[in-house]
Amino acid sequence: METKFAKVISAIFQPLLIPTYGFIILFSLTAFFSLAINPSAKWMIMGIVFLTTFLFPALMILFLLRMGVITSLNLRNRQERVLPFLIAGTFYYLAYYMLKQLQISPIYNYFMIGTTFVIVVSMLINFFWKISIHMISLGGLLGAFLGLSFVMMIDMTPLLILIIFVSGMVGFSRLQLKAHTPAQVYSGFIAGLLVMLSLFIFL
Repeated sequence: METKFAKVISAIFQPLLIPTYGFIILFSLTAFFSLAINPSAKWMIMGIVFLTTFLFPALMILFLLRMGVITSLNLRNRQERVLPFLIAGTFYYLAYYMLKQLQISPIYNYFMIGTTFVIVVSMLINFFWKISIHMISLGGLLGAFLGLSFVMMIDMTPLLILIIFVSGMVGFSRLQLKAHTPAQVYSGFIAGLLVMLSLFIFL
């Protein structure tokens, strides 16, 4: 039962979906950078983010699996992660470039370039050591909203607690599935947190 739960949680919070979740949260906030965008524009932006950060990278990775370049979608082999990282990073940067052309708050650009940088950091670490991509993504999500709440002076306590709770569930799931060691889970979360928090505070 716990293993099945772990698989479901890991799938729901699959790393490629984190940018989409992040933008859903950003658009849900009652802040000026969200209220300034009309609903139709939000749907268009969400479409761009979903396609470029989830659907297209996912299809490319499925293609790699079909061609035998990778042996599993779980990417348990550290060496097999490099090409998927490059694919995801390229599409993430494309999303950032496309959003930058729009007349929207730079908050969204910071979030997107931050997630791109998290991918780059993950890839660099991967050359030497396997790290949890799930946890570095969720750590980045927490870091982004923690930094945003600090810079914009917005109380996001319930949201931050929710992200921490979800991160705990995902961390448990990765350990339950024996996909990572505790060190890989904790270090991934901390790395993502520090990268995104630093970006939002210092930019």
